[in-house]
Amino acid sequence: MSGTVRRSTIIDVAQRAGVSRQTVTRAVNDMPGISAATRERVLRAAQELNYRPSRFGRGLVEQGPATLGVLIKDLSNSFFAELGAAVVRRSARHGWNVVLAETDNAPEPEAAAAELSRRVDAIVGYGVRTEGIRGAIGMPVVHLDGTAEQSATAGVVQFGSRQAMEDLAVHLQSVGARRPLVLDLDIARAATAPAGARERSSRAHDLVRALDAIRTDGTTPVRAVHATDGHREVLEAALADGADALIAFNDELAVRLLRTLRGMGVQVPDGVRLVGVDGLEMSSLVTPELTTLAIDIGEIAEQTVDLVAGMLEGRVPLRGEQAHRTVPFHLRVRDSA
Repeated sequence: MSGTVRRSTIIDVAQRAGVSRQTVTRAVNDMPGISAATRERVLRAAQELNYRPSRFGRGLVEQGPATLGVLIKDLSNSFFAELGAAVVRRSARHGWNVVLAETDNAPEPEAAAAELSRRVDAIVGYGVRTEGIRGAIGMPVVHLDGTAEQSATAGVVQFGSRQAMEDLAVHLQSVGARRPLVLDLDIARAATAPAGARERSSRAHDLVRALDAIRTDGTTPVRAVHATDGHREVLEAALADGADALIAFNDELAVRLLRTLRGMGVQVPDGVRLVGVDGLEMSSLVTPELTTLAIDIGEIAEQTVDLVAGMLEGRVPLRGEQAHRTVPFHLRVRDSA
């Protein structure tokens, strides 16, 4: 969006919808006193005009610095902790306040965004559910690790992994690995998953797609593993099946697997190669240092905060191609593979 384009006003929305300014205010703030049909007509006009109400006019926050709401899955996970800290540091440059909220451990994860929206000017996070967000029209929402399709309704910072995964397959092939195996996190044992669920993560699907190019006997297998326990049994079965390279869902899991393999007397990389994902600092603090698909967490925070700042200032639309950023993963080869 060009900086010379005039920002739409409440009057523009009222004229397009054929209603009063007061009716627009009621519609975008989910207030009573208007019909469902009128509310829908006003919200449609607001979306078409890319209208964003004044943060003060919404009545959601007191006058002062902007407040960014960040939805994090689990702050005990090193990746999310590092990302949360990076977003706080980048937001400080704008003088913003930041409110961090967990979703995995929230009493009602699906309502976390709606609850947070009452206290902030913009929301970023994983799996943000926009239903019920008061004043959602005009409130910047950015999906982290989102998809291109999500940019039709909100901002997106996508994590580009395809090239890094293809590079990993080429590297593993060059060192003689032919039977890779993916160790996915067991979604069934996540706090918010329904009992008996056995869904693969999208990351596992993408890894299989890339690694099948070097697999010599069928498709690359995926084994579900809990984040913190039951690793020995899974590893024993994987090695018995002839796996010569293990690709863990993330670096935290890979470090735990490395410790278990050492306890089993299996040398890495001589006995089996091991790879993580994320590029966390811990990946370089173990022996052997961990080969990983690394992503720059600082760059994720930079792109996210810049996107939100543009939305708040009216320089960037709330959705569409200009509200879509990509931060790529890169293969970081070290001693473990």
